[in-house]
Order: sequence, then C-alpha cells, then structure tokens
Amino acid sequence: MTRISIKLAVISLVLVCTLSIAAPALAQSTVIKVDVYPNGDARWTTEKMIPLDTPDDVAGWDATAAQGTKSYLADFTIKMKDYVARISDMTGRNMTVKDVNVTVQKSQPYALSDNGSHTYGVISYQFTWTGFAMASGNALEVGDAFVDGYLMNAGDSITFTLPAGYNITSISPDADDFKKSYQPQVRWVMDSTNDSDFRLFPGGEPSIIMEKTAVATAFSLEWWMLVPVILVSAIAGFGVAYLLLRRPQPEAPPVPDMDLPDAEVEAAEELPGPGEEGRFMSDEERIVKFLEEAGGQMFQSDLVKKTDFSKSKLSMVLTDLKEKGTIIKIKKGKENLIRLNRPDKQEEPPKE
Repeated sequence: MTRISIKLAVISLVLVCTLSIAAPALAQSTVIKVDVYPNGDARWTTEKMIPLDTPDDVAGWDATAAQGTKSYLADFTIKMKDYVARISDMTGRNMTVKDVNVTVQKSQPYALSDNGSHTYGVISYQFTWTGFAMASGNALEVGDAFVDGYLMNAGDSITFTLPAGYNITSISPDADDFKKSYQPQVRWVMDSTNDSDFRLFPGGEPSIIMEKTAVATAFSLEWWMLVPVILVSAIAGFGVAYLLLRRPQPEAPPVPDMDLPDAEVEAAEELPGPGEEGRFMSDEERIVKFLEEAGGQMFQSDLVKKTDFSKSKLSMVLTDLKEKGTIIKIKKGKENLIRLNRPDKQEEPPKE
C-alpha cells in the first residue's frame, strides 16, 4: 500500500474518530458544512485537505485518484452507520445514514494553500444524517447528537446552514462567525495561529437552538440584492423618458390673434366664425349664412367653392337642411339652386 493510500485509509477513520474526540492531531485541515433541514435531517459535506510534502506524494495522489474511491466509500459508509447507530441509542432518537458519497478531485487533485508554498490533496465525503437535530413542535435543536463532544484540529472549521423561517434563541459556545440572512449560517473555526493544536467542545456542543417564527419570512433583502433592482429601474426610467421625448407632440390649436393687420382682418371676415354669442358656427349655420349673404340663394356648385366642403359632405348637410325645412332645392338645368325657405320673399334670379 502506498503512502497516499495509507493516508486515505486513515481519513475515513479520522472522520468518525473526530466526532468521538479520539482522533490524534494530524497535519491536515477539515472543512465541514452542515445543511440542517426543518425536519431535523442534515446533509454533511466534509472536505479533507491532505498535505503532499514531496513530488512522490503528488504522484501518489494522482495514482490514487485514478483508482477511484469505491473501497473508501464502502469503508466510510460502514463506519458512519455504526457511529450514528451508537448516537441513536444514546439519545433515544431514530437516526440513520443515507446517500453516502466520496469524491476525489481528479481534474485538479491538489490545491495550493494560501501562501502557495504547500500542495494539498482534497477528498470530499457527503452523507445525510437523518434525525441529526431534535425537532419538537416549533423548536429545532442542534447539538444533542454530539454526546461525546466535538474535536477540531488546527485549521479546521464547521459551518451550520440553518433553515429559513426560524428564530435563533441560543448559540453555545459563542460562534466565531454568525451570518444573518435568509438561511442563517453559524461557524466555528480552529485558528492554526493559536498555541493549542486542537479545540475540544464539551458534550452537547456546539449547540444551536431555534424556534419557528409565527410567519416565516419569505425573503430577506441585503443591500447588494438591491443593486440589480436599482439598475433595472434606472434603465427603464431612461427608456420611458426617451420614448416620451421622441413621441410626436399634438399641435396646440391656433389662438385667435386680436391684433391682426387690416388685410388679414378683411380675409377673416370672408369666412364664418364665432356666432354672436361667441361660439363657432355649425356646418348648417355656415351654409345658411352664405345663402343670406348671397341674397337667399346660391347654386350648389358655388356653395362647394364657398364652404370648401367636399361634394358629398355638402350634399349631406343640404339634405339635413331640406328635411328641417330650412332650404329648398330647385332644379336649374344640370345644377341645383339652393334657396332659403322664406315664403314671404319672391323668387329672385340667382346671382352670377
């Protein structure tokens, strides 16, 4: 068995022993992320960073990654099921392990540390721990599964992502990082700069106690979430303003000029305008006015020129006037003579 294979074999045991505080301190770092669900189940993701001290270690890691993780998956699954079964017996709550997965990054089987002077192999373990958190009514409690406490080595961290719609009432011990958001995150770390090589939590810790709110918050806004909304609103505002400016504006009706020159006054007097009461004449009133000015009668062709109406429009207006008895039509050859219906006046020849 190669040196890398020995390290990988040790890791699966370390993950179990870490939970039961029996693991020795190794020159590795472990990043654990736990997604807690409202029913008490939790999805665990553990990433182990294995130091590769020599070129032989790097080559061994590549060879091990190429072999696959089937044997490590089987070994890890057995150990985790045994461990969780023991916790289930001690807490008196039903707990199981399912959906176990082990992966090695084959495309990039090692990563540089922060200072770039050391390379690490990365192996990831995932599994669902049913019944991990204690769910009772509106309360949800994380921590009682750590019956033996919890051990963190230098550089390790554990982050709990909590379900939305819960109010956190207690965190023990004080978290190193607490992010209040739609799904709050609570994080503990073991700083490698500390004098101690490990951090030991007592039984029942780390602990988080939550209570479901009366009305679950559907969404939680943070300042950066408003940036896209502001940008879209600004763009939409500029777009609407641009379209309004480009849209043709209706022309305002002409305002009568009270100080027209004499020539324009004379021209204006030729067309019927507002009546005596200050209102504008209707089409019928205009025709009657033209007939009166012409002595009471005009040929229909002259009315077309005078009114600037189309022949069809003039014909319709004359028909209305005839039905009202205002005018009469007299056939004169090929033309119609339009005469005001005034019985007291004798028929006069039309003006040329």
